[in-house]
Amino acid sequence: MRTLKLRILVASAALLWAGIGASQNHGLEDIEEFVRQIYVHGIPFEEANRYDASVAPTLLKMLNDPKEQDYWSNIVTTLGIIGDENAVEPMIEFIEKGKAGALTRSQRQAKKSAIMSLGYLINKSGNQKALDYLTTNMTPPPMPAMTSLAGGPSAATTPDLSKYAVLGLALSGHPKAAEKLKSLQESSRPSAWASLRTMLGAGNSGPDTKSTVPSEVISEALRANEEIADKGLAEYYRGSRP
Repeated sequence: MRTLKLRILVASAALLWAGIGASQNHGLEDIEEFVRQIYVHGIPFEEANRYDASVAPTLLKMLNDPKEQDYWSNIVTTLGIIGDENAVEPMIEFIEKGKAGALTRSQRQAKKSAIMSLGYLINKSGNQKALDYLTTNMTPPPMPAMTSLAGGPSAATTPDLSKYAVLGLALSGHPKAAEKLKSLQESSRPSAWASLRTMLGAGNSGPDTKSTVPSEVISEALRANEEIADKGLAEYYRGSRP
């Protein structure tokens, strides 16, 4: 079975491989052109990592422009890699905006990428708000579902996006994220009482607090978190290449 190294890299079109050839800060191509390109394996990590916080305002402006939505995944991923803490609130607002059922494919993909990319930002800055957001959303809320400001289910609270919050915690390499993943791993295991009730056909009473993320994904996320904490993101991605 492939480890989370490869799972993370293929989970979304905006995931990252250690990049091929790039320039230094002053020689880097225009940030708008960089994020508007199509990358078969996602935005190259090493190349995106050479940009600094000075490009964040341009990226955030593009993130608010519907004409740029085909590139939103690239934009949020690059913002995460740069690690500018001023991007945390705009990225969370972007994730929360809109009804889940009314999103286009590119919008859904961009939200997934944004959630995961908060993990990159945490890895670089240790931002507590981003960490709290991922840990809060690693499991969807019990019914009734959380609602967005626009009404209806929030785009950030679906089971599918909870998986990406788990992957974001993995990418953060943060020790507190590891603690939360361990807790989630424990909660994903059915209790002896719940197992007995199931065997007896009685079901399980009370709210369902079990994670909707598969236990094997949680285990692999925890392993990835620990490896990134030990080696760093750049070395992690270098080791992920086939």
